[in-house]
Amino acid sequence: MLVFWDARLVLLATPKTGTHALESALGNEADIAFRHPPLVKHMGFAWVNRLMPRIVGEEEWPSFRTVAAMREPLDWLGSWYRYRRRNDLIGQSNSTRDMDFSTFLRGYLTDPQPDYAKLGRQWKFLTRENKRVGVDHLFAYENIGEMVSFLENRLDRTITLETENVSPKAKLEVDPELAAPLAKALEEDFRLHDALISGGDWKNI
Repeated sequence: MLVFWDARLVLLATPKTGTHALESALGNEADIAFRHPPLVKHMGFAWVNRLMPRIVGEEEWPSFRTVAAMREPLDWLGSWYRYRRRNDLIGQSNSTRDMDFSTFLRGYLTDPQPDYAKLGRQWKFLTRENKRVGVDHLFAYENIGEMVSFLENRLDRTITLETENVSPKAKLEVDPELAAPLAKALEEDFRLHDALISGGDWKNI
């Protein structure tokens, strides 16, 4: 997560939405950068909204705006599945190396979730405690150029993104029987992303 004081902007690091590349491009210019540990780097909106007033000041915080990206939910899960197939996780409980994508998805839909499928939800990351979207400026990962243009305008600089943190390739075939359970479990995520892509009223999802 990056904080830009003069621009009054906070860039949230939604996991698996290209935020690592944005951090590389903008990190040196940020006034505050949360890079480690991952739990802090990827703090969601509700946590940010509680923590940041203590850091920037209660009177200053209302002038800040938050910006984040969101990825198509099934593609987001596919990115996690591929990421956890990497070599350094082999033999660990969060590795997905020895399973297909549908097995991974079944784990995600299980309660409690196995270690390899403990991922949370983008919906929870982007919402307030009252389950309403809290982020001020939200962009679809698939239209990342719009987010870059927004940041260039607000930060008054050109941004060039490099390809980083690329996950291993893998087939992402989904058993048809999983379609309905996934749609139910990720209902809000799908509705929010659909609104972003279609230009709908995503702030009132």
